[in-house]
Amino acid sequence: MRGFYFLISVLVFAPLVFGGNRPIPLLILELLALVLAGYLVQKQDNFSQFPKLYLGFLATLFFIPLWQLVPLPFELWLHLPGHSQYAQGLLSTGNNLADGARAASLVPSLTEFSLLALLPPVMVFLFTLSLPREQIKTAVIVLLAIASFQAILGLMQYGAGAESFLRLNNNIAGKAATGTYANRDHLAGFLEMALPLALAMLTASIGHSHATRRHTRNLRQRLVVMASTYLNQAVVYAAIAIAVLLGLIFTQSRTGVVLSMLVIMLSTLSFATRIGGKNVYGIIGTFAAIGLMLAVEIGLAPVLNRFVVQDPLQDARWLIFSDVIDAIGEFFPLGSGAGTFNQVYPHFQGHAFADKFVNRAHNDYLEWIMEGGLLAAVLVLVFFALYFKRWVKVWKRGDWKTLNFIQVGAGIGLFVMMLHTFVDFNLHIPANQIYFAFLSALFFYQSGHAADVQSEVDVTQHTAPLIPAPEAVKVEKRSFIVQSSNPFSQ
Repeated sequence: MRGFYFLISVLVFAPLVFGGNRPIPLLILELLALVLAGYLVQKQDNFSQFPKLYLGFLATLFFIPLWQLVPLPFELWLHLPGHSQYAQGLLSTGNNLADGARAASLVPSLTEFSLLALLPPVMVFLFTLSLPREQIKTAVIVLLAIASFQAILGLMQYGAGAESFLRLNNNIAGKAATGTYANRDHLAGFLEMALPLALAMLTASIGHSHATRRHTRNLRQRLVVMASTYLNQAVVYAAIAIAVLLGLIFTQSRTGVVLSMLVIMLSTLSFATRIGGKNVYGIIGTFAAIGLMLAVEIGLAPVLNRFVVQDPLQDARWLIFSDVIDAIGEFFPLGSGAGTFNQVYPHFQGHAFADKFVNRAHNDYLEWIMEGGLLAAVLVLVFFALYFKRWVKVWKRGDWKTLNFIQVGAGIGLFVMMLHTFVDFNLHIPANQIYFAFLSALFFYQSGHAADVQSEVDVTQHTAPLIPAPEAVKVEKRSFIVQSSNPFSQ
């Protein structure tokens, strides 16, 4: 599927220019999203395989800014919740607006901008759901490669200092690691979503290499296994996990460090009893994994203490939250309009920020409800319900395959981002929106869709042997280790 390369292009390009949070890179992402939409429409059966509930959720997501752009008679517009003061301001200019029409959004141009910005994450979500399993795993590897690059760049930035050219003209980052993002918390948000996927792939690959080693019978075979792809992959995934964790630490994000500790704990509890998919190391491996987790958590505790220099309850965010709640009450239940926060908030801004410009609520949920009203609140609650309900199907008993590890890792990544967005605006950054949508697709992925079935049929048709000769059987036995080099065959 050639569209797969456009998906990879979106994942790779998304964070390269300040997390996509600039007009030109966002426009490029939107154009790539339209290409993905074209590939989905080209195969009409793709939409039939998506659960109707998911499609309904996405349709409602688009409906919020769309209805807010519908022209309304001025007499109706001025009676919308929170609009009366703006209507008085317009009338005070002396213009006759009685015969005119205005969109429900207070700033329609910003609502149009927000509508178009939905395209990349939504198309990434739908397109990822339509992929066969092997391409799902390839896309995960690409994501981990991107996370490694961002983490290593962040470590280099921290070591080189605030004036280094590695800052990429980011003059507000200070000495913390930011990668190609503008804000350290946004890099931390991306890395905390990638960390559980790295741990998931590490756990799966370690188990597979051990399972292969158990079947070896002589020294030559053991030496081959030591140099096999599985063992190499375990080392690579371990290096990725370490790099991502170090990148998180050197962002100096308090929330990022706390959530990295939570990721390590949840990943250990999820994977310790399923190393290799069937706990090939037994109870010893389980206790070893738990012991390693405790050691890492204890080591991270003083790091957290170093970064927490004030009581989080005294953080200025709580003052902003109070103002935003007042704004929600003013515009409820219809909202002020998608994307209008930074234009509307100054009216509710407290004296503590009288000389400052607050561009975000630092709580995505509050900002969405302020702009989208009751419908946005319902969508948030529906997503929470779908997420927790999905765990019942994702959490599989018995042996796990690589896809099971990926889905659990994605679920953990979603969970920590859902927590992080209570105190930040990660999900208003295009790159992190896209990665959140990608992890959502992994988590809600249906492994039995048509692409998988067709792939399995093709493999069966091309590999089903005739009655083999005895010599062929012997060759097959001798080549067991070589054939097991595919990391996703289990």
